[in-house]
Amino acid sequence: MSRKAPIVSVILPTFNRADLVLESIHSILGQTYKNYELIVIDDGSVDNTREQLSPLVKEGLLKYAYQENSGLPAARNHGIRLAKGSLITFLDSDDLYLPEKLEKQAAFFEEHPEAQMLQCWFSKFNDQSEDLGVRDTSWFEGQIYPDILMQWSVLMAVSCVMMRREVLDKVGPFNESLLWGEDLDLWRRVARHFPFYMIPESLVKVRVHASNMSSDKSQGAKHFAVVLEEAFIDDPSTSPEFQKKAWASMYTNVAHNLLGQGPREHMGLVRDYSLKALAFQLLNLGALIALPASLLPFRLRMWLVKQLRKLRYPAKHS
Repeated sequence: MSRKAPIVSVILPTFNRADLVLESIHSILGQTYKNYELIVIDDGSVDNTREQLSPLVKEGLLKYAYQENSGLPAARNHGIRLAKGSLITFLDSDDLYLPEKLEKQAAFFEEHPEAQMLQCWFSKFNDQSEDLGVRDTSWFEGQIYPDILMQWSVLMAVSCVMMRREVLDKVGPFNESLLWGEDLDLWRRVARHFPFYMIPESLVKVRVHASNMSSDKSQGAKHFAVVLEEAFIDDPSTSPEFQKKAWASMYTNVAHNLLGQGPREHMGLVRDYSLKALAFQLLNLGALIALPASLLPFRLRMWLVKQLRKLRYPAKHS
């Protein structure tokens, strides 16, 4: 870069993840781009997170701030308030950056002064370090509002996003009243004002483990409904037909997630959400498929979903 490289503020919220957070932090410390500040917001951890991070704080490798447990959106907003960088990015405390993540995104902003919001692809992996494939998030590029409210399948990961500080000055921070989907809420607010830009490479690894899988997904529709309600209150210009399609898309996607990861006792929810989707959109193909699929034996259901995911998410990296 010909000019002085901009400071990137990396905001990492954590809560009781002393066993994982150091791995996430070291993926930042190993970045090829060095003009960054790392801000760790401890959201009321009661494990030994503080003790684990103390040597890194003393070395000046990160800034550490503790707050009483207030939730992930509040922790991210705390980090935003402390940030001094002109570029803001995030890393969840169980995810990892690939070494050139910051360098490639900061360079993109230098080369594209018109860009305000940037994201990249990501891959998923599990606790056994198995590669679960790349998520191509190319859909999230350009002027995507209001259609972003229809998109519920492959979503952007928070850890993939970098934005100019001015974006948050314009649209506001994360909504701290939302228990789920605070990222989706922020992205749709950004999309109303700015186009999205993309680097078509997997620069982030998102960890999948028991604490963020089926037990949470069973509650997904309830929380995502709040996100949609907020969106339609905020922008009443969306047509009734559009809103029906958005509701159907959301319920169908939650049903599919449970179908692939939920235990037998959640199959009743799959049928319930599928019927709700059909009430909004009678010929919703995804809901029509989910209804009979929920009646399949567990092993057959898992086998089918696994084959579909292999086709949908190739295990390859840029």
